[in-house]
Amino acid sequence: MVNKLSRFFGVKKSRMRIMMNVDMKTGETVRNMHIQTQAVIYLGPSAMCLSVAELQGGEVRLIDFLSQPVPLARDIFRTSLISRSTMDRCAKVMGDYMVILNEYGSGTEFSTRFFMSNIIAEASNVDVFVNRMHVAHGIRGRLIDDGKMTRLIYVKVREILANYPHFQKKNILVAHVGPGNTRILLFEKGRITRYSCHRLGVYRTGEAIGEEEFGDDPAELPIMREHIRGQVDQIRVDYAQLKNLDAVLLIGEEVQKLRRSLKPAKTSRIDMDLFNVVAEQMARMETERRMLEYDVDFASVNALLPSLIINQSITHVLAPKEVIIPEFSYDQEFLLSLIREEQHPGDLEDEVLHFAGILADRYMSDRNHRMHVAHLCDRLFEDLQELHRLNEHDQLLLRVAAILHEVGTFVSPRHHNRHSQYIVLNSEIFGLSRDDVEIVALLARYHRHEPPSKSDSLYADLDQTDRMRVSKMAAILRVADALERGHALRVKDLKARIRGKNLELVLKGVRDTTVEEMALRVKGDLFSDIFGYDIVLVPDQL
Repeated sequence: MVNKLSRFFGVKKSRMRIMMNVDMKTGETVRNMHIQTQAVIYLGPSAMCLSVAELQGGEVRLIDFLSQPVPLARDIFRTSLISRSTMDRCAKVMGDYMVILNEYGSGTEFSTRFFMSNIIAEASNVDVFVNRMHVAHGIRGRLIDDGKMTRLIYVKVREILANYPHFQKKNILVAHVGPGNTRILLFEKGRITRYSCHRLGVYRTGEAIGEEEFGDDPAELPIMREHIRGQVDQIRVDYAQLKNLDAVLLIGEEVQKLRRSLKPAKTSRIDMDLFNVVAEQMARMETERRMLEYDVDFASVNALLPSLIINQSITHVLAPKEVIIPEFSYDQEFLLSLIREEQHPGDLEDEVLHFAGILADRYMSDRNHRMHVAHLCDRLFEDLQELHRLNEHDQLLLRVAAILHEVGTFVSPRHHNRHSQYIVLNSEIFGLSRDDVEIVALLARYHRHEPPSKSDSLYADLDQTDRMRVSKMAAILRVADALERGHALRVKDLKARIRGKNLELVLKGVRDTTVEEMALRVKGDLFSDIFGYDIVLVPDQL
């Protein structure tokens, strides 16, 4: 395959890797018509990157990678706006990439996707920017929300942990210090058991204290440490119960760039004393010297020192036995993770549900009841697909809501649906975006008593489409919960079918449906109002 990207002059690029299928016996190149070529353009905090990869048999192979600096994070965290000059630069780089991509696709299946960093959502003129890119090049960007970002980090962490098999039975904490937020993932014996997100990021920190005005000034260090102390103290409190933390893994674009300066051992273990040495050296460097010393561009140079101090502070308060910075090219691997996640979007569903179960256990929710309600929701959702027309992600949110709908009883059985809403809203749920968490919270509230109403500001703030999604899912959850009202697992399974104006529910394992009919008189009205069918219970004839 001809390396078309190498024709593009003036763009920073990785060492090119051209992947070919070769017959091991003859040594001849084998043409495979089932290879798909996919391009991903990613607008990140400090660069717009282009990755081109081949997809074959579930494998993703990087062909080329290009990157151009773009001061997006600097604009957003300094002024809450994307400047006109940054918009112009993004449009110019995108145009250059589109010219290159037009040369691809001959004789092969080819597609292009455009993703944008979640920090763009913090810009007050985000709609203007998105429209500008669409008008200029006819391509719509997809925002990587917090949930998707967390899932991508998780996928990469699993790959990293596979290289450290001795960690599988230990307690490992992963800290990802990003542009605006820091994500903490705790793995205990190979499974994620805790997740939290903190408003502490390299660009958010640098711009908040006017870091670009420093340079060649040792006073930079104490000011920065004081600024981040509050958030790091919260991390210490959140994970204070960890008595035997075997290791902390530090990942992120900036800390990967600093890895060489921290002189890791062959095992990627870092000497913590070097953090102070490198930080003091960097604080005395002028901006131009930092760019040369650490091989970074103007858009990302001011993120290096905040990254160093934040990572150092986190490891200091957690006091692990060892600190690891794994070796990989963060920007390239991130784009490959985007492609892999697009190919297998449901791979992390089990982890999301597992984490929801951990949260439910924390509030002593009845495990048998919640899992059975989730099962009945699944059956209703699948049997009535043509009726509700919700998607797979909605089904995941419905499952999570079923698992968490009674956590409010930890506070009080009275009005526990409102307590459940509050608990969910104030919890981090691994793998879900903030919008997803708000929908789950609404479902937890509306699983009983009053139907969805605009008197609830959270519900009223949704657009009409999302309000209908919530109403549909709440209706299904209420029916499932009614069938499990007594927490006795009476309904072993069910089959839902539409007959005329009725929704018939065939209840397996139940011959006398009196209890379930009484519950549905209270909880079945929302379903009938939304979908227009009366619910009829059919007892098991076996």
